[in-house]
Amino acid sequence: MPKKYIIDTCVWRDFYENRTSSGGKPLGDYASEMFVRIIRKNRRILFSEALAKELGKDYSLEEIYNMLNLLFSCNVLLRIEISREEYLEARKLSRERNIPFIDCLNAVQARNHGAIIISQDRHFREKLSDIAETLKPQDVT
Repeated sequence: MPKKYIIDTCVWRDFYENRTSSGGKPLGDYASEMFVRIIRKNRRILFSEALAKELGKDYSLEEIYNMLNLLFSCNVLLRIEISREEYLEARKLSRERNIPFIDCLNAVQARNHGAIIISQDRHFREKLSDIAETLKPQDVT
């Protein structure tokens, strides 16, 4: 079975905006190279409606389609549903650990679907490592 990933919203933004960190790290390049590796190795990226909702805060529907379209056409991107249990567990984790709800939901869904979280955010590694494994885009091999 191919490896599966859930990509944090910040990585999608790094990719789409070709962002650079305040310290000069080429975050957009890291994300682009990661997507190429995932496509070449025939791996899967899971996403739920939560990603579209998060991206919708900063991008139009057309921009979101442009962002996701290549991965859809390569059969890399797979939509997953958010179960009521996942929603409730993520809400509880968010309150208990003082972490954004969407990040908790990503971790819970990654665990439940056997996926790895891809994020630059430290709180995934520091506060959610008991829920799901996390890698930075530049560490995906």
